[in-house]
Amino acid sequence: MKKLIYTMVLADEENHVFATTGTLFFTIQLIIAVIYTFITSGSFLNIKLVSILFVINLLLTFLEIFAIRFMMIHDFDNTAEPVEYKVDSYSLSKASGKEFYTIRTNKGVKVIDKDKVDVVHMEALTDDKRKIGTTEIKYAELKIPDGLPEYQSKILTKMLTQAKNPSMLMTFKYVKNEAKD
Repeated sequence: MKKLIYTMVLADEENHVFATTGTLFFTIQLIIAVIYTFITSGSFLNIKLVSILFVINLLLTFLEIFAIRFMMIHDFDNTAEPVEYKVDSYSLSKASGKEFYTIRTNKGVKVIDKDKVDVVHMEALTDDKRKIGTTEIKYAELKIPDGLPEYQSKILTKMLTQAKNPSMLMTFKYVKNEAKD
């Protein structure tokens, strides 16, 4: 079932196939109910009943969309893995009107759009005398693991590219751990 949903979303994501077909299905049911009532009793359904059926139609459609999005977000949260790198240096650069970070890590150089990186500066308490006064920089980003089925990999990769801040640059400044009164 999951494969079918992922495949349908991937194939027709821009047209919102679930919302369209769900609404169309329930609208056709509503029209059939109105016609059946007119044929059997000679009168149309009253406005209140039609309104209630229409609201139920919309609620079921939104419930369907919510369930599908929840399933995909849940899968994304369970499969996307944070990968952490030690940073040697980083700089903020500007080219062609865009700002980006150039981050030199222990696994190579990464160039990331400034809007896709969340920069965090923290003070870390420590009792280790060697670390006091030093700064450590780490870079972490979300990765979709290899080996996922193609239908799932494509959707999750697209979700990752649409994420606001899929990566984080963290600066830890180590300070002495003093007991506060």
